[in-house]
Amino acid sequence: MRTCFLGSILVVLALLAISPGVHAQAQGGPGPAATKAMPDLSGSWEGHRLVPVTAKTALCGIATVCSGLLGVAREPVGDGSEEPPMQPWTEEKYKAAREGTEPGDLGRQDLDPNFGACMPGGPSRLLIDRFRIFELRQFPDMVLLLFDDDHSVRRIYMDGRQHPAGLSSTWMGHSIGKYEGDTLVVDTVGIKDKSWIDRVGHPHSDALHLVERFRRVNNTLQYEYTIDDPKAYKQPWTRKTVHDVLAPGTLLIEVALCEELLEMGTHYSAKN
Repeated sequence: MRTCFLGSILVVLALLAISPGVHAQAQGGPGPAATKAMPDLSGSWEGHRLVPVTAKTALCGIATVCSGLLGVAREPVGDGSEEPPMQPWTEEKYKAAREGTEPGDLGRQDLDPNFGACMPGGPSRLLIDRFRIFELRQFPDMVLLLFDDDHSVRRIYMDGRQHPAGLSSTWMGHSIGKYEGDTLVVDTVGIKDKSWIDRVGHPHSDALHLVERFRRVNNTLQYEYTIDDPKAYKQPWTRKTVHDVLAPGTLLIEVALCEELLEMGTHYSAKN
């Protein structure tokens, strides 16, 4: 009996010795892939500044307030960036969203799927809306983006998988990522075509292919996104924003803006 008991202990110790990754994961620690170098992008971030993508960039710079960069509702178009070349149906929908608004202001609330219809914001919009806060968490096999907006979550798979065949569309789509030096590169497809790309009202189709690049520069997170959607736009187009880091331990408080607009009586439905 004693020999059998000692033998069992030796077997357990041997298994632990050859399976450090399994043991670490069981304890909530990093798995074997954590040995790979990855840039530190973790933290809580707040959308703040918009970067024009024309020659105006050289004049303004990203730290200087210039035309269109100031104002709560200012978005990537309205900062001096050129409008992307649209397909006829896209241009028609975009013009409807812009009717009665100033350049760079919010799109019409009654047509806005997020603020108007209380639907999820979609992957790019949640990152480029000014003053929205999100937390970025890195793991060996996944990156999580946790948003204050309705406690939305994006999962970016980092384990080498590809997009699955026959993918059903969702509000956040299916995201896979990899590190290229100090930059996280994310590839997303399968995004519901009901969302807007941004708050100014750029629509997209079910063929949207979103490529994002995240890079930390000191206490800022440089975010670049490229829209590749041949059904909606005649060529791919790119925008950039800059996010500021928040103090460690900053709490993400749930924001349900559509619901708050309804409660305050400022939602468009209360005026009709």
